[in-house]
Amino acid sequence: MVWGKPLPAPADEALGDGHPLVVPSRVLVALAGVGTVTWTLESVMGLGPSLLVVLVAAIGSAGAVRYGHGARRVAVITLLVVSLTGLSWIELVNKVQYGTLALTGAPPIVRWCGTTYRPGGVVTAGPSAGAGPGYSKILRSPSGYDVFGVALRHRRSCGASGPLFVKVGTTRYVAYDPETPMPAVTGKAGAP
Repeated sequence: MVWGKPLPAPADEALGDGHPLVVPSRVLVALAGVGTVTWTLESVMGLGPSLLVVLVAAIGSAGAVRYGHGARRVAVITLLVVSLTGLSWIELVNKVQYGTLALTGAPPIVRWCGTTYRPGGVVTAGPSAGAGPGYSKILRSPSGYDVFGVALRHRRSCGASGPLFVKVGTTRYVAYDPETPMPAVTGKAGAP
């Protein structure tokens, strides 16, 4: 209190006096913008689940909170929550689809359209389908390697069976062959 008049509370303490948390509309608009940019980077530009997408989402979300005059600690907590959620999401995708938790190097497996592909050990100058349909980029691993396969109509639609190719250099591709399922055993051993 200065000269008999109460002073307004600092921005960092504005919500500490029992008032309900009200999210300003400009924060929601800013968060919607961050969501749109993140979706564009991941889906339209094809970056997939990557550290760049998580970084944009985390910093953008924290910036949106501060833009809406949110407390600094709320912005930092938002940054940490979005970062940890994004990194956990990357690791989950990496483990399920690529069989590894490493964010570097070519993946040990690629799962696509219900089939598991393993490296065939062949390094080529480029993917080739012979006289069949051409290869297109279908996935991007979290380590940043593009995965090429035969896709139908859309970039991520399942296509013809055959090898996938993972681009590991400017002109180098590793062939990934589909796993052949083990034949089902019917009857007893030695039975015709």
